[in-house]
Amino acid sequence: MKKRIIALPLYGIGDVLMSTPAVRNLKEQLDCEITYLHMFRTTHDILLNNPYIKQNIFFPFLTSSRLEGIRFLLQFRGKFDCSINFYPSNRSDYNLAAYLIGSPLRIGHRYVVRDLVEMNFLKNRTVVEDDTLHNVEENLRLLDFLGINAKEAYPLDFFPTEEERYFAREWIKGKGIESRMLVGIHPGASAFKNHSRKKWPETSFASLINMLSSELRDCAFLLFGGAEERDIRQQVVAFVNDTKKVVPVDFVSVRQAASLIMKCSLFISNDSGPMHMAAAVRVPTVAIFGPTNPQWVRPWGVPHRVVRACESCNPCFRYSPIPMRCVTGRDFACLREISGEQVYETCLDLLREEA
Repeated sequence: MKKRIIALPLYGIGDVLMSTPAVRNLKEQLDCEITYLHMFRTTHDILLNNPYIKQNIFFPFLTSSRLEGIRFLLQFRGKFDCSINFYPSNRSDYNLAAYLIGSPLRIGHRYVVRDLVEMNFLKNRTVVEDDTLHNVEENLRLLDFLGINAKEAYPLDFFPTEEERYFAREWIKGKGIESRMLVGIHPGASAFKNHSRKKWPETSFASLINMLSSELRDCAFLLFGGAEERDIRQQVVAFVNDTKKVVPVDFVSVRQAASLIMKCSLFISNDSGPMHMAAAVRVPTVAIFGPTNPQWVRPWGVPHRVVRACESCNPCFRYSPIPMRCVTGRDFACLREISGEQVYETCLDLLREEA
């Protein structure tokens, strides 16, 4: 008899993508049906067409009342053998969701920060988070509770449709850049929990584009990000010398954006969801890190380089509902002190290696 497994809400696109190696292992090594429940439409959409998932469900928890959310969760009570709170899920709401669904096996982590107040004790099969592991590896650890010992550390999964591939080709053709080398850039970051503070300055991205533009003469730069980040893209363009080489990617869906990233030879990004999208579509990536820990969330399963300043205080961020803040009061100098030249040399080094 197939085991019925439900994966409960994670925070963002990157977290969801970093759970896909574990999902693939589950489906390949266990006779099971996997349901994935989302609180964001974008995370739901990024998993569309994934062959390892039986049901992919979105519910607007953030815009619904608590009572509506409870009623929605209670419809699943008694219908699953196991619930998994993939890493990181250090929030009381996620643990309460697992408790309300009431699966006999409730799998997840115990956390170093705010473990009790976030009710992680409501899970009944747990491991303690390990600072030395990547999030993908943290998720694979949870499969031990289901008897899966031999695990493959697969790359992240994204499955584009033929229509999405066609969209990317036509979009690039429409911009007149189909014969150019494409470099993708994400200069933004999520606004939730003050994560917008983990982005490299817009002027630094513009300086980087100016340097790369001189070196890679026959190239175009695609600026990615959500609708809420359009101002950031515009600020980058405002400081670029040759704006004809810069193409903002506006008014596309998250899946269309991923399909466009597939066309890039290189992706440059802050620690963000699009960084993990680039890894999922196998594009070499240069990742710029400040307060977050690259050991946990560096690009997985793809050639990459991490750029960071050598600050004694970073990384300072831990997984919890507490908003990000600079622990030194220096307004995230760990990002501002990364030079354009440092990222430029790193990009060229990665391109030379991939060539």
